[in-house]
Amino acid sequence: MVSTNSNFCSEGFAKLLRRNVFSKPLASKISVIRIVLLLALFPQAVIAQRKSGGLVRVPLEKAVIALKSPKKYERRIIGQDPQTGQPRYYDPKPHVVVLDAQTKRYGLRWIGYDGKEKTIIYQSPDAVDVVVSASVSRVAGGQFLYVYDVLSLPSSMEYISIFAVQNYSSNVTTIKNSQLYIGAITKNAREFKLGNWIGFSVLSHDITRGGVLGMKGVGEEPPQELENVLPGYEIWPHGYTVGPNDQLKTFTRHERMNYISRLLPQMREIGWLTRTVSRSYETYLSSDNLNGLVQRANEDFKRGIITSELHDMIMSIP
Repeated sequence: MVSTNSNFCSEGFAKLLRRNVFSKPLASKISVIRIVLLLALFPQAVIAQRKSGGLVRVPLEKAVIALKSPKKYERRIIGQDPQTGQPRYYDPKPHVVVLDAQTKRYGLRWIGYDGKEKTIIYQSPDAVDVVVSASVSRVAGGQFLYVYDVLSLPSSMEYISIFAVQNYSSNVTTIKNSQLYIGAITKNAREFKLGNWIGFSVLSHDITRGGVLGMKGVGEEPPQELENVLPGYEIWPHGYTVGPNDQLKTFTRHERMNYISRLLPQMREIGWLTRTVSRSYETYLSSDNLNGLVQRANEDFKRGIITSELHDMIMSIP
C-alpha cells in the first residue's frame, strides 16, 4: 500500500472481517489503524512467530463466541390439507452441534421438507492465531510504502484467506499482486464505518469448504433461525497496526510526540516494546528530546528491542 501521507494514526490497530481477520492503525505522522483477517480455505505456509530482544508480538484478539441452538423457532409449512385447505406444518427441529471443538467446526442441523436430517458445515473464522507486523519507508515522489506481514502461527487450525486494513487517508494506492485480489470494503457493516478499509484476498481454486461455501449442497435453505445464530464481523480476529491518517498532517512536533506518548501503554500490551524500555521513551517524549528519541529508536530497533511500527512512527516526526 502506497500513500503520500506519512502520518501514522491510532484509531484502532487491526481488525478481521466476518469470516476473516482485520486491523487498525496507531501513530504520529503514521497512525495506528485496525486490521482484520479472514479464514482461508486453501493451503498456506505456517510461519512461527519471530522472537528477539525479549519482544513477543501479541496475536490478534478474538472474541469468545460459541454457537448455540435457537431457543425459539417457527414451524414450517409443508403443504395444504386437501379437505380443509388449511396449511400443514411440521417441526424442523433446528439445532447446532459441535463437530470439532478444536477446529471450531459446527454442524447446523434440521429436518428438511423431505423428512430427512440436513446438515450444513460452519467453520468459525476465528480458528486462526495470527500476528501482523508492518513497516513504513519513504519511496520516490515523496510517497510512503506500507508493508504488512501476516503470519499464521503453528497453533492455527485453519488457513487465512482475507486480510483487511484500515486507513484514514484520502490518497492511498494499492500495489498489484497476481496472487491477491485487492479491493475497497463497503461501509455497510458497523465494523467498517470509520475510515477506509482495503481487503486483500488470496486467489486460489482450491476453496472447498468453510464459511458460506460450506453452507451449500443440501438442496434447501436452512431455517432462518439457524442462520440468525451465526455471528457477524465481530467474530473476526482483530488488532492494531500502523497506517496513514490525514488528520495528523496538522499536528506540530510536540503534538506528535504527545500522541506517541499516549500510545505507549497500548504498544506495551501488544508487544511493540517492553515495559523496561518504555520508561526511556517516556522520558524522551515528555522532555521533547527528539534527537535523543531518534537515536535511541535507531539503536533499539537494530538490537530488536522495539518493533518496526514504533521505530517508523518515531522516524516520521519532522
